[in-house]
Formats: sequence, C-alpha cells, structure tokens
Amino acid sequence: MHERKRIHTVTWDPSADLRLLRKLEQQGYIELWGVNIEAVVTTKKIKPERKSLPTGFIDSPFATIGNAKIASDETPFERINAILGRGHHADALHLEDHIVSGRDLFATSDTDFLKHRKQLEKEFKIRIMTAQEIVETLAGNANM
Repeated sequence: MHERKRIHTVTWDPSADLRLLRKLEQQGYIELWGVNIEAVVTTKKIKPERKSLPTGFIDSPFATIGNAKIASDETPFERINAILGRGHHADALHLEDHIVSGRDLFATSDTDFLKHRKQLEKEFKIRIMTAQEIVETLAGNANM
C-alpha cells in the first residue's frame, strides 16, 4: 500500500535558499508561500496566489493602500518586535503572516530569526528552520 506523503506549507523569508525550497516544492514535499514585500514581490518562483498581503500598520513603509490587510487587535506583531527589536519591521511582518496563517514551517537564514529561534518557537508554537534543515529533515523523516 502506498503511503501518501504530507505536503508541508512553508513561509519563505527572502534570506532562505529559494533554489533548495523550489526543488522540494517540485518534488511535492512542500508548498511555498510568501508575504508580498521585499524580494517576494519580484520573485516569479512563488505563485501569485501564494503571495499574501502584509498586515497594515500605521507608519509601515510596506503598508500602502491596496497592498496591505488590516491588522486585528490580536496580531502577534508587537510581541515579535519585542523579541527581534524595533529595527526589523519587514522581518516582523514576514513572521507575523506566518503565525497568523498557521503554516507548518518558517524558512529563513536570517541570523536575527535564528538567534532568537528557541524563544520565537516557544512563544508562538512555530517551527523555524533553514532551507538546508528542511531538506535534511524531510530526507530523514518522510512523515515529519
């Protein structure tokens, strides 16, 4: 009997190795998603329907009319900022979208995320991995 492999949803941070992740997507292991800011806007490697709008915050350089969704009162954005630091606005938007969407994995090579990985994973009940870690995990455990 064939065991059906689970397709994991992955939020791509522009620092992560997109080439590795695209290979996994083409093999049917993951489904790539992104937040429509920074490099996600210009890449054609993530399907347009899998590019979500960033959450709009007052004074956000990424929250322009027609290119943002309105934040609820329950957004984790402020808690993310408290962990990463105020200078990481785009990073916080990427992670906020990942948390709110409920996707499986957050792919990044950004040292700010990796430095705070344990705290972010514990606080928000998420998994943060580099693209290489995702490849190694999927290769070692088909059921992940």
